[in-house]
Amino acid sequence: MDSLKWSAQSGGAVDIATLMPAGANVTVTTTGARALLLEWQMWQDRNMNGTLETGEALPLMTHDRVAYADVPVEVEFTTATPRMRQRWSLAQGWSRAEHYVYLPDGTTTYQRSLSSAPIQRYTLHEPTPLTSQ
Repeated sequence: MDSLKWSAQSGGAVDIATLMPAGANVTVTTTGARALLLEWQMWQDRNMNGTLETGEALPLMTHDRVAYADVPVEVEFTTATPRMRQRWSLAQGWSRAEHYVYLPDGTTTYQRSLSSAPIQRYTLHEPTPLTSQ
């Protein structure tokens, strides 16, 4: 990853407390930590002009985010609607924030996490090797 391409984006980080839903009971480990959460986007350049245009975006099968935090930070909060306990754990700098949500058996409160993981390059289709006849 070329971090120079992302340095301007990090300037858009805001106090992480402002990213919490209204009315949530919030605990933040680092007061004043700044963060930015971006959504992934995949697209197919159908006309091969290098620009995303209407109809080229592809549906995603993930709620993962690209995350930036100016310092390592952990946030825990609960919401009444939907009834959910959330824990965010973001590393300093840019990372992929992996998203998991589940409902433990026998409970009515969902558990959701958003945790930093290293950014990796993914290839949708590997070239098929030629095989002998």
